[in-house]
Amino acid sequence: MRRRQVLFAVVLLVAVIAVLGVLVQTSTAGTAPYQYKWRMSQTHPADSPFGRAAEAFAAEVKQRTNGRIEITVYHAGALGDWTLSDELVMRGSVELNLGPVAPTYDPRLNIAYYTPYLFKTFKEGRAAYAKGGWINQMIDNLFAGVNIKGLSVLPLGMSGITVRKVPPSPGDPDVPKGQKIRVMPLKVCELTFKRLGYIPVAIPYTEAYSAIETGIADGQMGGPPFQGHEFRDVQGAWIQYNDFVETHWFKLTRKLFDSLTPEDQNIVIEAAERQGEKQWELALSQDEEYRQKMAARGLKIVTLSDAELEKIATAIRADVWPELDKVIGKAIMDVARKNVGVTVK
Repeated sequence: MRRRQVLFAVVLLVAVIAVLGVLVQTSTAGTAPYQYKWRMSQTHPADSPFGRAAEAFAAEVKQRTNGRIEITVYHAGALGDWTLSDELVMRGSVELNLGPVAPTYDPRLNIAYYTPYLFKTFKEGRAAYAKGGWINQMIDNLFAGVNIKGLSVLPLGMSGITVRKVPPSPGDPDVPKGQKIRVMPLKVCELTFKRLGYIPVAIPYTEAYSAIETGIADGQMGGPPFQGHEFRDVQGAWIQYNDFVETHWFKLTRKLFDSLTPEDQNIVIEAAERQGEKQWELALSQDEEYRQKMAARGLKIVTLSDAELEKIATAIRADVWPELDKVIGKAIMDVARKNVGVTVK
């Protein structure tokens, strides 16, 4: 009899503990066991579209997490340039960054910044970078290896070049152009513009203006029309090559992201995606706005036809992409080939 009483007491105690556990779990559900104050670096001035996007992201995260996550934005590279900012996020020294992807610790991440003619139009680029898009998925997997979580992509616009004067047959990659073009100090940029018929000169962006003024270069590449507009006083034409969409990413230290509740993970992703979608909607109109501004200053605007862009993309994919196999890796480039319809060998 006594044994039954003891057994009954044990069963009752277990039941009470289970009920209490459920009550505690219910009362604390959705409550994050943290209060974070994060720093966020971004490379543009505070009053730029990217400065405003960073501030709007921070404000939404704070509001929707009821202050559990508070983000202070540091503008204009105050915490370091874009390559250092990525390193700081990888280490967790700075929690967030809005800027280009630096391939410093994984050369495969070159595909996230400048890989020419992954697409030929803005529409194709938007689909590839969208959540679930083939470029987005590829880059998220690479980010995981360097302790970064990519939250969303913001496009600056579709790239082209400024030149002193329109060269012969700008849309034909097989015609020599006879002009020296400042390119980003990246081997793939040199190879791309050499294949387009130019004479590439690797020069840092900060020295590009003076290089054109002094005749070291005849033109410059590396960004969308708003960058071209910066050279309006020393250039005579803009050519819309569409070689890439310059992108910035919202990036968060991955270990921090993993430490968040599922609810807060969704909040930071949704807040970043909201700013990304807004910028994808604005980028095309911003490109056109700055092309018109350049035209108003007397620059000739050259927009290439679909047939010209197809011929250029075919040439670059055939003659430049094999060189990227050595830098980015053939496995990554074969994914790109498959997605643009190039036969994988």
